[in-house]
Amino acid sequence: MSTGAAAAAGVAVARARTELSGRVLAVTLRAVADADIAEEATAEAFLSAVETWPRTGVPESPEAWLITVARRKALDRLRRDSLGRRLALRMLPPQPHPAADSGIDVGVIGDEELRLVVLCADPRLPESDQIALTLKWACGASTAAIAAAHLVSTPTMAARLTRARKKLAAAGPRLDLPDDATVDARLPAVCRVLHLAYTLGHTAADGAELTDEDLTGRAVHLTRTLHRQRPKDAEITGLLALVLLGQARSSSRIVDGRQVLLADADRTAWDRALADEGLALSELALAQGIVAGARPGPLALQAAISAAHTRASSFADTDWRLIVQLYGLLLTAEPSHTHALGRCVAVSYLYGPQVGLADLDGVMADGVLNRYPYAHAARAQLLERAGRPEDAVRAWQAAAATGRTDAERAYFTERAGNSRAPAVVATEREYS
Repeated sequence: MSTGAAAAAGVAVARARTELSGRVLAVTLRAVADADIAEEATAEAFLSAVETWPRTGVPESPEAWLITVARRKALDRLRRDSLGRRLALRMLPPQPHPAADSGIDVGVIGDEELRLVVLCADPRLPESDQIALTLKWACGASTAAIAAAHLVSTPTMAARLTRARKKLAAAGPRLDLPDDATVDARLPAVCRVLHLAYTLGHTAADGAELTDEDLTGRAVHLTRTLHRQRPKDAEITGLLALVLLGQARSSSRIVDGRQVLLADADRTAWDRALADEGLALSELALAQGIVAGARPGPLALQAAISAAHTRASSFADTDWRLIVQLYGLLLTAEPSHTHALGRCVAVSYLYGPQVGLADLDGVMADGVLNRYPYAHAARAQLLERAGRPEDAVRAWQAAAATGRTDAERAYFTERAGNSRAPAVVATEREYS
């Protein structure tokens, strides 16, 4: 095994995890109708790829190879389980060796992974559990990251995930992935979870790094797939615009291992092709909503806000009046503490830091954002701009104390310990 072959196999496995893990799980789940067995078999299939591909080479169809292995391992598990013998006998016989890729029917699984996302959006589950389960199964997010996104402890989230899995597993042999009518009914929840998945990857919720590229890649892949399935849906178009605009600016977020704020970003480093695609889609999302006779939805409005930042040739040229107005529409469409936080910062650039700070203190008064580091960071920067450095230091320390990654904590601690001139807004959307 050459070093080059091993490296190529490693890259192929990493890419397959990003693009295919949800699809493999979905197909296996449809085959065995048992969530635990399908999840275990999928994990074992990827482990087999790590062990096998460096020796045998990357198969012509990694997707078919992984599905073959996952199905075989699921069958083996069922055969070992006396309670599963009858189900195993009703299933297809074992598929050919993974090298024989032609033995797998992959023509019908183009939307299987989306169906897996929709399966998780089961109305028997609370919406927060739907989101958590989708992040775990379809997006591969860690339990710690999901817990941070929901502002709860990791053990609490682990227990919630276990309860959600058991509730779905209670369907037993009748567990199946939803039909197209069910997909349409659950699309709003699907969009919300894909947006959250991208947000968790864009600003990681645990670990050492600021970002989780695997999770963002997975979210972008699923969003593109969803848009191909429903290209005329304004909110899905808005979601795709939103994640593409974030990806377009991502290359300037970290320089030499250090976080860079939007005000300081090198805008010439942005991916213009992705930016142009995102800008066009953001306009299309608003137009689709008008044609449908509906008010702009929350995702279309967030895409419009992101587009306003992207269009500005410099931070000084940002159209803050437009952004404040868009936040007003967004808060009407979807009341949220984090949306209100973004509006407070935009208001501070339109009317001054004292006005924005007064609004922000009101938003934070009920304590909902106490565990959210970017709320404290936003307040710290407004305090700096308002000429209150000592209060700003305490706010930076609060941001560091609630930071979710090593990169966040290091950055916030550095800001607390220095006396640099104020920089810029601290909401996640305003980071490039």
